[in-house]
Amino acid sequence: MDEATLSKIILLSMERDALNNLIFKQTFQNKIAGKFRELSKNQPLVIKIIGIEREIMPSTLGKYTGMEKSSLTRMVDDLEKKGIVFRKTDPDDRRKVLVSLTEKGFDYYNCLNRITAEMADEILQFVDDKDVEDYLHSLETMVKLMRKIDSSRTA
Repeated sequence: MDEATLSKIILLSMERDALNNLIFKQTFQNKIAGKFRELSKNQPLVIKIIGIEREIMPSTLGKYTGMEKSSLTRMVDDLEKKGIVFRKTDPDDRRKVLVSLTEKGFDYYNCLNRITAEMADEILQFVDDKDVEDYLHSLETMVKLMRKIDSSRTA
């Protein structure tokens, strides 16, 4: 890869990360501030992921969050102590553990969904459906590329 292309990739990636943090992460944190006092900073996102998936293996949750196994285990332990999630053995493979939301967890999840929908309405008013479709396609392409690189590196 030539130096100009590499430089462009680096700068665009950094700007994408900065804008993502500004537009999505900070807005989300501001909207949930004070509403979920018993939760740590990353727990609402984990609740959201578990709610979307309904049942999820901790390793898959780790892929979505980028968290190390030990940190993720502590977080799930904490959420379980708070009565927000529960673990169960996968009926199809007793070696696997699945994490799901409790009724209290679904209450949190539903509240987070309302906040996410409000955010989407606020943010997406500035773009049209084609922009959203293009953005989704770009995200799918980026994730596909990153998965390919990751699997090649770890092979």
